[in-house]
Amino acid sequence: MKPRLFVYGLLRDGRELAALLAGATALGANFLQGFDLYDLGNYPGAVPGPGTITGELYELPNVAALNVLDRAERVFDTPPLYRRQVVCVGGRLAWMYVYARDLGDAPVVASGDWLRR
Repeated sequence: MKPRLFVYGLLRDGRELAALLAGATALGANFLQGFDLYDLGNYPGAVPGPGTITGELYELPNVAALNVLDRAERVFDTPPLYRRQVVCVGGRLAWMYVYARDLGDAPVVASGDWLRR
């Protein structure tokens, strides 16, 4: 089974890191409940919370694609910027990148959609 990925920020279609999803199959816009979205300036961060965030769901071409994305999302930094977590999006299991550092005084994105912040 090919891995799926829910994206909500720079990996979304037309954004700065979208090219990293070349070869992935777009499964459409979707919503994810149980997370709050924060505006961290040049990028967003999602953390568990009572909110709902807007994003896109993709099916990746293979598991190796996750390694490339992990590096881009700085999963291996010390401390990591994001960590990869399994979530349920539209009844399907998918990976997503959850912000792993202190949010400081970052403002919440009330709409849950970083593109409409």
